[in-house]
Amino acid sequence: MNSNTLDGVKMLHHEEMRNYDLIQEKIVSVFMNHGCKIVETPSFEDYDVYQRFFPQLRQQMVKTIDTDGRVLVLRPDVTLPLVESAAREFPLPNQLLKFGYVSTVFREYFGRSTYGKDFLQGGIEILGDPSPECDGEVILMAAEILKALGMENIRIDIGTAAYTQALFDGLPLQEQQKNVLRGFLAERNLVACRNYIAGLPLPQNARRALEALPVLFGSYAQTLGKAKEYCINSGMFNALARLEKIYDYLLYAGFAGNVQLDFGFASRFGYYTDMVFKVYVDGALYDVIDGGRYDTLSAQFGVDRPACGFGMNINLLYEFMSREGLLANAEPSFQLAVSYEKADKNIIGDLTRWRAAGFRVAAYPEPVFLDSRDYSMHAVYRGGTYYKDGRAVTAEWLEEAMRGL
Repeated sequence: MNSNTLDGVKMLHHEEMRNYDLIQEKIVSVFMNHGCKIVETPSFEDYDVYQRFFPQLRQQMVKTIDTDGRVLVLRPDVTLPLVESAAREFPLPNQLLKFGYVSTVFREYFGRSTYGKDFLQGGIEILGDPSPECDGEVILMAAEILKALGMENIRIDIGTAAYTQALFDGLPLQEQQKNVLRGFLAERNLVACRNYIAGLPLPQNARRALEALPVLFGSYAQTLGKAKEYCINSGMFNALARLEKIYDYLLYAGFAGNVQLDFGFASRFGYYTDMVFKVYVDGALYDVIDGGRYDTLSAQFGVDRPACGFGMNINLLYEFMSREGLLANAEPSFQLAVSYEKADKNIIGDLTRWRAAGFRVAAYPEPVFLDSRDYSMHAVYRGGTYYKDGRAVTAEWLEEAMRGL
């Protein structure tokens, strides 16, 4: 027997599939309540496109060769193919498009106790709406999903890439020096960042803003006030003014108490242009939902269109919910299991009728073994009669008993 197994690949069992379906149902329900259309992007994408936009993912991509010799990758991300498809199928730049999806993404992930080479990702993308209210709705959807899944203690951390970009635009530095700084900020390497800043020819106000950026996070009002003090140009003030409108949206929706600000955000995907956010829940060691605004990505495919969205790793969400006892109790696969000595037209007719009525029934010849955890009720069919716990019963009695389960 071949005992070789592929690391990070495993079968999902019945109770896991049932809970994944319940989670997906609640996620999709929130999407549709906000008017999102549910879509599915192609499983295969052109390798060169991902190599261009996400070179940092190239080691994680699952690659293959099609019949024409082109290098393809199994979808490592949903945003890129969705935006590309929307640009091709809906070329009107100001057309409002609201898409939701739950799709398998093929790249590695690491949880607290799980690891895999692919995972189920849920998310939304709103295209064509440049407003801060759109950003607020995107964050609100993320919060509503977590509440629908039974998570009460959530924290929404919001930042803005536009504030950081406006700061960098005002620095009298070469692009190479800015890139070094961006690298330190992305890593939140405070020591290296401060040492590097100390050697740069910067005015005092710009130096203060750069040094503060990695640790500029906390409660909304206090952090916003500090961020305003560090503004060195109108672009930074404008970014904060937009952030205030996003906060107002969440305030009116009842989630202001969950909001904190974080100006030190950095994403592994470099396409965010303005608002960025992450949502945390008590007890999790990682954010469970993250996203933001990316207004320049669609233009790469010929349609200059603003966009905002988020994604979540549902496998990691499942891991957290399992640990916190938020998943539904396992339900047996079958309502009724019937073992028989010999199959005849009566039992075959009964089985057919029960299943057509929607009952889950397993039938198997003795002495085949069926795990008792897989069914709620067991009966024996022998000599044309059903027996339950040694007592003769009718097919109608069994059907009525199944209705009561």
